[in-house]
Amino acid sequence: MKILLSILLFLSVSTGSFAQDFILKNNDEVIRGTIKGTDYFFVLISANDEADVILPAKDVKNFFWNGDSYLSRGFANGRNFEYRFVKVIELGAVNLYAFGGGTLMPPTKDKKVRFRPSVGIGTGTGGFGGIGMGGGISIGGGRSAAPERPAGAPAVRYFIEKPGAGPLQEVPMKAITDDDKKASVKTILLQKLGDNESMRAKVENSVSFDSREVIELIKAYNSTKK
Repeated sequence: MKILLSILLFLSVSTGSFAQDFILKNNDEVIRGTIKGTDYFFVLISANDEADVILPAKDVKNFFWNGDSYLSRGFANGRNFEYRFVKVIELGAVNLYAFGGGTLMPPTKDKKVRFRPSVGIGTGTGGFGGIGMGGGISIGGGRSAAPERPAGAPAVRYFIEKPGAGPLQEVPMKAITDDDKKASVKTILLQKLGDNESMRAKVENSVSFDSREVIELIKAYNSTKK
């Protein structure tokens, strides 16, 4: 929790001082410039608006792009531990992130790229599927293309966590949540927000469980913890 709050503070201070996009690497090096895109596995930035640099999620703490913050988070993929970027939707006592659905990285010219991974992104099957609703998360790779090759953006998926109360968990909600998924969304929210009686009542009385409603519920819960 302290790490996430430190990152949020860093982002708020940096965005107040600089209009540029930026990437914060694991070694605390900051790269400023114009971010051209991400496929949630790699991020492409024109460093100082000159040379393009491609960085994998495992080498990055976070980045700020178009007014949004993205964190690098670890996901279990079988016996492996892989890193993906997630977009920050809400941070607090309960965190909510989004994965996918964004702009992927555009094609780049080899002569301008300062760093270029020599392997594809993942070797598994099943696209972005294979996530259980229980404890841990398992994301299948399913991407053999080079990171700079354009492709259709994956569907938006949401992940929730309550620091100190278990790992990230997927919330199967959408802009209009499928009827057969609403009970699962409700159960997850009761687990994460149910220690507050008023919030438990709000979850119990909810009907749609769409992404907009869930985000508002989490924001309301976090406001009670400030």
